[in-house]
Amino acid sequence: MLNTQTAGEEIIGFFFCKHHQISETQLRYFPKTWVVPTQSCYEHQSTTGLVLKQEFHLYLLQTYLENGFDIVHIHTHPGFDTPCFSAVDDRYESEYAQFIANNFDSQLQLISGIFNESLQKPNFRIWNQLGSSFEEVDFYHSWFERRQEAGGRGQKVVETLSYSQAVDGDLTLPTNKELFSETEMKLEQTGSSDAMFARQEIFGNALQEKLNELTVTLIGCGGIGSVFAEVLGRLGVKNWVLIDHDCIETTNLNRMPGATWEMVDQQLPKVEYVKQLIQQIYHTNATVKTIPTTIENELATQEIGASDLIVVATDNHYSRQVAQELALKYMRPLVCLGTHIDIKSNGVPRMYCRTTIPPLGGGWCLMCGNIINPQMAALESAPREIEQVAQDAGYMEGIDAPAVYWLNSICASTAVGIIQGMVSGFLDIDAGLDWIYKFPESKWYKTDTDYLVNTDCYFCGAEV
Repeated sequence: MLNTQTAGEEIIGFFFCKHHQISETQLRYFPKTWVVPTQSCYEHQSTTGLVLKQEFHLYLLQTYLENGFDIVHIHTHPGFDTPCFSAVDDRYESEYAQFIANNFDSQLQLISGIFNESLQKPNFRIWNQLGSSFEEVDFYHSWFERRQEAGGRGQKVVETLSYSQAVDGDLTLPTNKELFSETEMKLEQTGSSDAMFARQEIFGNALQEKLNELTVTLIGCGGIGSVFAEVLGRLGVKNWVLIDHDCIETTNLNRMPGATWEMVDQQLPKVEYVKQLIQQIYHTNATVKTIPTTIENELATQEIGASDLIVVATDNHYSRQVAQELALKYMRPLVCLGTHIDIKSNGVPRMYCRTTIPPLGGGWCLMCGNIINPQMAALESAPREIEQVAQDAGYMEGIDAPAVYWLNSICASTAVGIIQGMVSGFLDIDAGLDWIYKFPESKWYKTDTDYLVNTDCYFCGAEV
């Protein structure tokens, strides 16, 4: 944008976005296209104002607004202080907001922003559809937006990204809102909660506040997921959405902390088991939603889209593929965890754990990065009859993969450390991350993510 400026004159650019209604008071906007007009697109341009040519404006309207994109228009003001909207800005933006509402989809809204001339200090607002009032909008330099409650003024909370009935075994699940349970434990003893994290004060209060406000959706509450939930919970995450359709079985007892024979006998859903782990950490001031179903369920999808972070710790390709597709759809950061154990011909075991975080919004993903196998995902999602045929033909293994507690713990703990780095900002994952631990060599391998980029990917390519 600055490259189009020659002598300090005002300049303008346009984000065209899709929006996701998180709740009655929360919206999230996803930038899809960025347009910066060249000097030939201006009717008038100076240090005191600008006017676009009607032909260029018509092009924008026909190309983007008619296709249902919300518009974020950004222009500069002279000076290096935080800019303020002028009376001219107020008048023209009010008229423009009314024009959009009267001529296009009634749900489209105008978001406007101004920067100082160095593009370092912004000021943003969103207009109502009558063009009669606006509300301030905050942008964040992190994948994790700070929570803003709507306060006494009843303001709408807008999250923005600047570049972001099942039956299984004997368990019959209810439908719709009855599908999940939500446990809210109100704060009663603030002092004891603060004292719990006294040994983490070295990382600063800001980290603890962000962790306390973070909502994490955990897909898969088994051997890796349960360890992950306990470790991240003890770091400070109190708000959880737990998704898993399985119940605790005897074979889970070797790798799930605190799991008991009584839970096996009760056929306790894994989501309820992990909820108990979190409740043991926080007697108060935590929120846990349990959804004992598969990831494809509509209610699960809604909760995933509204969370700050998606973590998938399942043992099959299909659920991880769905998680990746949802992360791309809602532009939510995704953390994928997995382990693998096999035995070489000489009898020596090979053990791996892997933590993968694709870049937010595409570039490469779990599918084009070969982290998961779309063919296996297709077989796993097939009807049981086809799945059995595939197993008989040798295309799918008919037994569960081997797993041990200590390897799961390395994987889960590494992911928690990475998330701490993401939230704190000391770990740069804009290009994604793919770390693999190999045992008994005890070596870490870090994939060069430049080699994973695939602009032609069906799932995360440029047309997503």
